[in-house]
Amino acid sequence: MKWFSIFYLVIGLAYLIYSILSRNKINYYNRGYVKKIKMILIKPNEFLRLQFKFSISVSMYLIMYGILIFIFNLNNVLIIAGLLPFYLLNFILIVTSKKKGYVYYK
Repeated sequence: MKWFSIFYLVIGLAYLIYSILSRNKINYYNRGYVKKIKMILIKPNEFLRLQFKFSISVSMYLIMYGILIFIFNLNNVLIIAGLLPFYLLNFILIVTSKKKGYVYYK
């Protein structure tokens, strides 16, 4: 179980570094949703700022989840289910950006 906690910590730190280095680049992790439709940026600066906030929150989630796995020694089902909020938060980014009018989807 300790290996999974180290895995989540390393992935969280790597994602934090990646999100800081590529904060001016558009990143989507819900490829199935994006392939079906075309995205047009209306307000690119606001969208990139929102995306950066979401990527910081996702990396903090991964780091905290790794610490929780280490402390409480969680079982395998909860360790695998810990990846689901990563995709959920990225999907919430798509919905929030559309609701705020930062992007338009065809």
